[in-house]
Amino acid sequence: MARSRRFRRAVVVLAALALAGVLAWLVLDGRLPWAGGDAAAPAATDPAAPGRGIPARPDDAFALTVTYVFDGDTIEARMQEPNDIVTTADPIRIRLIGIDTPEGAPTPECWAEEARAHLIELLPEGATVWAAPDADTWDDYQRRLFNLWTDDGRFVNHELVAAGSAEAIRVWPNVAFYDLLDDAQTHAEASGAGQWGACP
Repeated sequence: MARSRRFRRAVVVLAALALAGVLAWLVLDGRLPWAGGDAAAPAATDPAAPGRGIPARPDDAFALTVTYVFDGDTIEARMQEPNDIVTTADPIRIRLIGIDTPEGAPTPECWAEEARAHLIELLPEGATVWAAPDADTWDDYQRRLFNLWTDDGRFVNHELVAAGSAEAIRVWPNVAFYDLLDDAQTHAEASGAGQWGACP
């Protein structure tokens, strides 16, 4: 009987320690907004909160000059200074990583023109765009694959998804920002932004 009570006490103590450890981890990881810090601050990964959880332009991003916008997820640009990743100064076609927009050809899909216009607004011809690779820099159509930032630091891939101009797609191995883009799409769909409110 005494041994059974000691065993039950040990189990209770171990369970309490495990629970305390989990709570401590949640507090330190910022997953419990009411446990210290600014309780009113939005979660760091909430794409609806401007500037929160959205990656800044990486230090190793390189500059290109936009020469043409094909559609909502593909541009042509020229390296300002060729490097080990893009060795040519000739214009290259760039497909934005992790997003897909409605097709403009052969028959325009709903929101194709608006998605292209949105990308032109973010990256007009002659603008400087900053590119950074993920794991793979080529697709099957000989386009370069990059994440893009405007010259003033906006993450273009995210801007398009958050506005409902693009949807998030997961194409391995380039998935570094998939969760962020997927969250942005969830918010865009819920609010009826862009194509989510206009297209059947």
